[in-house]
Amino acid sequence: MKKAVLRLHFLGILGVLMIWTFSGCASQRRVMVGLSPDIKSYYAMYPSLEFDAVAVTGEEADQIKSEGVDQYFAPASSLRKRLEPFTVFFSQEHTQPETLQYRSKYWDQWLKKKPKTLVLIVNLPHSPDMPQDDPRILYIDLKKEGPFAKPVYVEIEPQKIIRVFEIPKDPQTGLSGENRRPDNQGADIRIHGDAD
Repeated sequence: MKKAVLRLHFLGILGVLMIWTFSGCASQRRVMVGLSPDIKSYYAMYPSLEFDAVAVTGEEADQIKSEGVDQYFAPASSLRKRLEPFTVFFSQEHTQPETLQYRSKYWDQWLKKKPKTLVLIVNLPHSPDMPQDDPRILYIDLKKEGPFAKPVYVEIEPQKIIRVFEIPKDPQTGLSGENRRPDNQGADIRIHGDAD
């Protein structure tokens, strides 16, 4: 009897994984963003900047690439407003890492359109000789890792954003981003979802 129950349980899990694989479902991710300690030494301070995370379709990813970072963050950008990104503000006074939780209103909204790509973008100052593939944008394939996707950790460095493999820390206090309480996000003025 126990063997039969275990076999049914195994077949059920296998079936779910096969459905996931063949349907090409995007997987939502926990995203944590922080500032690199090099930011202050490069800019002589922690500059005021905005970071967006947003899950998009292939067509929307192409639109972001076509517009570029500066136009995307322009006050009149209709694309940014329409995408409804998770936005974090960093500044001299606010250097703590922030987290987009795996379960959130943002993912609930984005998953309705069956996104393919997670776009991470930051409006850092840049030099005139910025390369064609702007390092202030990261594109992450949401279907690549399937249901076992690991959290995404990123750091904002001078003129670029990079993926890291350790939990970001506050460059001023050295405290891990894990020390931030996610239940405070709704009241945190550093985070909003409509880029007004």
